[in-house]
Amino acid sequence: MLYVLGAVFAIIALFIFKKSGSFFKAFFTSALGGVSALCAVSAVSYFVPVSVGLNLYSIAFSAFFSVPGVVLLLLSETFIFQ
Repeated sequence: MLYVLGAVFAIIALFIFKKSGSFFKAFFTSALGGVSALCAVSAVSYFVPVSVGLNLYSIAFSAFFSVPGVVLLLLSETFIFQ
């Protein structure tokens, strides 16, 4: 079920990037914002007990889904896996 939801969100994100006019600029700007948010969460995790592990999957997820992806990773880490 989670894979289907992820695929639907990925297709919606691709349509949004396509509609913006410049696909690559929108995608790379979004990816940069997501990875920056993930790095910020990683830096703040020294002071707050909630953290997200940095691995290939979390970086790819945050790059594709940007800041909402990082928020989803934090929520899943907080409520589902604890």
